[in-house]
Amino acid sequence: MEYKILEMDAPEYPQKLITRLNRDAPERIYYHGPLELLDIFTMGYISADSITGLGLMTTNQLLFTIREYDVNYIGSAFSIMETEIFRLGLWRSNQDVSLFSSKGLAKESFKSFLKTRFYPPMHEFPERDEYFRRAEENELLMLSIVDPDITKMTRKNIIQRNYMACMLSDVVFIPFAEKGTKTLTLAKRLVSSDVPLFTTDCEENKELHNLGIPGLTRQNVGEFIEKLGAKLSDPERERPKRIDPPPADQESDLEPPMIQMSLWGS
Repeated sequence: MEYKILEMDAPEYPQKLITRLNRDAPERIYYHGPLELLDIFTMGYISADSITGLGLMTTNQLLFTIREYDVNYIGSAFSIMETEIFRLGLWRSNQDVSLFSSKGLAKESFKSFLKTRFYPPMHEFPERDEYFRRAEENELLMLSIVDPDITKMTRKNIIQRNYMACMLSDVVFIPFAEKGTKTLTLAKRLVSSDVPLFTTDCEENKELHNLGIPGLTRQNVGEFIEKLGAKLSDPERERPKRIDPPPADQESDLEPPMIQMSLWGS
């Protein structure tokens, strides 16, 4: 995939990274797509690989409110709960999605990004068509901070990716974390930064609550993110119509999707 390089001294370089990390900010960022998405209110999201039923239910309660705001979701979209938030950002026309890869962008593509996250039969998830439409229309941002030729997801690169996605955020949502998870380890690191954090009021998130991370509900999460700069969406905002998939005899890097009823819809 073609990519661009953003040097630290470039005017487009995210000031959040310089302010929060100073000399530890990455010297260069590799990207493909519109950097302007980072100017929108950006919510990072990290969640443990597993999540309890109560954790899932309380997370969805918060998302029912959050989805009414103009939000750019940024993260790796790797765990089950993370892929659900990723899908929500694709389903809602007032929300955007930025992808952060632990691979190099000379090797990672929009297609390969999905392959490592949605295995059959889940590769036919309902928002797949919108994902590829946004990719075709240059509405998806993909970022990486590793050498463009890196092909493997190493533990070091994964930890760096997750941390940098949070550093680029106006707020970070942690749906679920418990003892022994990488998510809780990252949460402990984040509480010492100036990045605002929140989780759900789920009693099973007590490890996060004990760190001082507020547990919010559907009733108060809107007020919380509004104080940080989030804006309710304009109901008149619409995205362009979906482009037609290429003819069957025409090759494309973005394979045409299958359309199904969305779980986020009615």
